[in-house]
Amino acid sequence: MLKSVIVHIHDDSGLDGRVSAALDICRAHDAHLTCMHVTPYGAYATFDPAGGMFTSGVLIEELRKTQDALQKRIEERLSNEDVRWDWQAFDGDVAQTLVSASSLADLVVLGQAGPSKGDIAHPLPIVDAVVVHAGCPVLVVPTGCDRVDPTAPVVVGWNASEQAARAIRHALPTLQAASAVHLVSIGNGGEDFPQLGASEYLSRHGIATELHQLKPGVRDTDDVLHQFALDHGAGCILIGAYGHSRLRETLLGGVTRYLTMQSRIPLMLSR
Repeated sequence: MLKSVIVHIHDDSGLDGRVSAALDICRAHDAHLTCMHVTPYGAYATFDPAGGMFTSGVLIEELRKTQDALQKRIEERLSNEDVRWDWQAFDGDVAQTLVSASSLADLVVLGQAGPSKGDIAHPLPIVDAVVVHAGCPVLVVPTGCDRVDPTAPVVVGWNASEQAARAIRHALPTLQAASAVHLVSIGNGGEDFPQLGASEYLSRHGIATELHQLKPGVRDTDDVLHQFALDHGAGCILIGAYGHSRLRETLLGGVTRYLTMQSRIPLMLSR
């Protein structure tokens, strides 16, 4: 079941859409919403000539005022919503704090919005770290997306990897709510319909699937998957996240990174 949702609160262009998406999901699953704001005070620190580290008192006060104003704005909005919610504020590393909280959550909702100049807490760079270490799936809401339809079709990118298998297991509540589930494999050659095992697994959970085996041709795999999702009216793309480089485990795979940055459809990632 999906009963505990965390949404990352940060004052960027995708915030309102991110909160709306989280609310849509909570309504559909009768889930509790935690609005989590993290201020990385240490990242604003400067060094003195003696080698010490400090954060300006004036800057700290400005950050607190910004947080208070943002909290008031969110609380005013949620006071009129029919969803159970709470506000949690922390000091520290943004990604680490969200990862820690995810161990007792069913979904973390992040944004796709890019940074403003000098902003070290914006959503995009934390997606990699949160997805790699989170204890639950992560939903990345595109900038400009202001609603999520939990009953809309879901497109699953299937490559028979351990990450893809884990992704469908973690996303069972999402797949059960969807009006259709498309299992999509993309490649040139190989066995016919490699998704059969995944389809059988999902059928035991009462989830009917449609199998699609596509050839990329001259297009990249990520583009083929994204266009398929657009053509089929998908409300979500589900993929397993993975790292090509073992030296940098926060570096997501090529398809994952492209969709994280460019997808016009909410993207659910699980590792």
